Amino acid sequence: MDTYNSKGFKDIFDSPLGQQIWNYLNSKGAKELMELTSQLGHPAAEGIGDKLLDQFGVGVKEDRVKQATGHMIRHVMEGIGYELVQRSVKCRKKTEVFVYASRYDKVKSAVLTE
Repeated sequence: MDTYNSKGFKDIFDSPLGQQIWNYLNSKGAKELMELTSQLGHPAAEGIGDKLLDQFGVGVKEDRVKQATGHMIRHVMEGIGYELVQRSVKCRKKTEVFVYASRYDKVKSAVLTE
């Protein structure tokens, strides 16, 4: 896990809930779910919303916590080779946590031209 700059979400990130979410997002299982959901063309958060609620309770539904979680997801996704391609995408599978979230695509390797 590399260093994460929580920026405007330091209060959330430094809380016990924020640390639990961060650790979960960096788990192999969460990364696989977010990556699979992204490969299907859907927002990464769509794949883990229900899991967050199951593991950490209703606190994950608070607006600031959701925003902080989205910020953390972006950092994790970029760390595994994805880039942000669209914000505020409606989740096709409406979770109890996320209705809109960001969509990511795998960064394409530069094409060599001669």
